[in-house]
Amino acid sequence: MLAAAVLSPQIAFFLLAGLVIGAAVPLAMGWARLLPEERPPFEIENPRRQSPLPMVSIYGSEPEPRKFEVVAIILLVLLTVAFAVQFPGVPRMDALNSLPDHLPKAEEWFELALPCLLLVVCVAAILYGALRRSVLRVQLIVAGSVVLLLWVVAPWLYEVLTKI
Repeated sequence: MLAAAVLSPQIAFFLLAGLVIGAAVPLAMGWARLLPEERPPFEIENPRRQSPLPMVSIYGSEPEPRKFEVVAIILLVLLTVAFAVQFPGVPRMDALNSLPDHLPKAEEWFELALPCLLLVVCVAAILYGALRRSVLRVQLIVAGSVVLLLWVVAPWLYEVLTKI
């Protein structure tokens, strides 16, 4: 391949590390967004005020309730699976080719169907994040883009690293 002739192994390693970290950060942020929010700090009771609302907050009002969309959460799960299968060190071919052994009458189409399905998940996450307002909007767009880039570029970078 041309990438093996042009890139040095050090540059390929840094590109691969950047892609892995670049995909892991928005996925972790997306999972963190699903956790419930804590109460705002520094709420104090005002002793002079005699009202039914004794608590005064330095924040103007209560945080708005977040609406979680099931589709966004499912896309986040599938993006995490697509990232985990592509993560360095995971036996990718074993992970992608082990399922046909357990299915009755699985043909060779499955070897192409699962990677294509994971690529479609990346594109669907990008489109869903771009078109719908969601709590996970930015995380879906960024993670889908970087995981898609990782799926496209990582095999060339692995080839450069194996030529050392």
